[in-house]
Amino acid sequence: MKQVVARVEAYDIGDYRTQAKDIYKLDLVEYVDANYSSISSSVGNDTKAIFDYAANSLVNIEIIMNEVEALIAKGDIKWGLTQDNAVKKRVYSVIDSTLMSLRNEILEENGEEGISTDNTSDSTSTTYPVKPDETDDDDKDEVEDTEEWEPELARYPGLTGDQKRQSLDKAAMRRFIALIKSRVEDDFRLTAEDRAQLAEDDKKIDEVINTRGIEYVYPMIGGTRYMSYISGDSIVQSQKITLLQEYLNDSVTVSEEDVIKSYDTLLKSQRETFSADISAFDTAIKDDSTTVVYYPNNNYFYVKHILLPFSDEQKTELSEYKSRIDVNNDDVEQFRARLAEGIVCYPHVDGEDDKTRPMSVDGVINDIKATMLPLESSVSRADVAFDDLIYKYNTDKGAFGNNKGYIVKYKLDDGEDETYMQEFADAARYMRENVEVGKVYYEKVITDYGVHIMYMASVTEVGEVPLYSYTTPGRLQTYYELLEEPIKTRLENEVYGKWERDALSYNFDKHVTLYEDTYKDLWED
Repeated sequence: MKQVVARVEAYDIGDYRTQAKDIYKLDLVEYVDANYSSISSSVGNDTKAIFDYAANSLVNIEIIMNEVEALIAKGDIKWGLTQDNAVKKRVYSVIDSTLMSLRNEILEENGEEGISTDNTSDSTSTTYPVKPDETDDDDKDEVEDTEEWEPELARYPGLTGDQKRQSLDKAAMRRFIALIKSRVEDDFRLTAEDRAQLAEDDKKIDEVINTRGIEYVYPMIGGTRYMSYISGDSIVQSQKITLLQEYLNDSVTVSEEDVIKSYDTLLKSQRETFSADISAFDTAIKDDSTTVVYYPNNNYFYVKHILLPFSDEQKTELSEYKSRIDVNNDDVEQFRARLAEGIVCYPHVDGEDDKTRPMSVDGVINDIKATMLPLESSVSRADVAFDDLIYKYNTDKGAFGNNKGYIVKYKLDDGEDETYMQEFADAARYMRENVEVGKVYYEKVITDYGVHIMYMASVTEVGEVPLYSYTTPGRLQTYYELLEEPIKTRLENEVYGKWERDALSYNFDKHVTLYEDTYKDLWED
């Protein structure tokens, strides 16, 4: 498959001279294999149309990359150590994922159970989310990296764990090395320079294995030509296209007039729709993607919570107890309360349980009180502080990043099913009547999941929502900003689309040659 299916000639973009690029039949086949689903959804299942689309896409990518490289050379787009580090981290994510697959492959060959991929060494994956930095991008300086990123020692395969795990990791690393070598062994697209770099990589890998051990190949393998050719180059390409989009987006502004128009249109529509059909309102308010700016009633309110869970053993005990025929609901409630006394909690540090600091439920509640009681006079500060406590103690995945909290219907319709566990719903409605917004309900709300510490987040008010009001008491975003986002996204897509069409049409016609005869057998056979 050495045939060239397309050639992008070298040409000038200002003072920058691009390099000629040949696209091979093998590139075309690999692209279709990797993107068949998305291509066929665009052009249908006609094989010729699919390969024509793919050929044009590969050419377009090269033209776009030429434009990006010219902007980088000019200094309009910045590429430096920070961007190199971002690419390197993504390369190591690929390495870690592949190593995990190879570990499981080895275990399965030996008739053993595979390792869960939920706890890989990928540094971007933690048991619990870490609260993002909510500082406005316009108000903070971009911090550039000053040192080259290196993977932590704990990620090196073969250095940690018991002897069996270390042996497994080393075996996986040996397979990984063999795998990347086999991936490029017969690839005709490699240049003489590529081959020379790979030969140098081979020497370095062998030297590390012979002098330090195979576990120390890991920190150097990400910087080899092997990894850049297999995944790094495509990651760089993706990163640069993202930077191009950001560069073009800098020119996009949304007028206040456009936001006001969007708000007025939405308000008019919702006022008419919800007033005529209350079920439409019920549907809209439960849809996180819908911006509700008109409330026909105040039958909804929001609560936040921190879940301190039962252990697996406690859940088993509870399940077995509930299955007994000699117990009633009161017995189950008392049994759960006794189990709750034995719950062990851990504060989260960087998204993981700090096992050096075991706490009781009462200990967690005391810490919550120490944080929240001084803030009861400031709903906005209390709201943000409780969010911080969610990231510190909570284990319910749905509560993280949920700025509004869980929505609760105050009065259910006849025959309407309860959304939450009854104990949670009952406590929420009690709070609606007895706990002020911005305050914590310190009674332990116990369900089959564990203990819930609940917070009264907000109550909806009848009527229209003012455009410049905040979406939550925490004052993180206004409705103006919320409505501005989709408008800005649309304008950004239009700007990028126009730029892309202009750049592609001009350069495609002048600098590209397609050789359909070299790949038409792909649909004629």
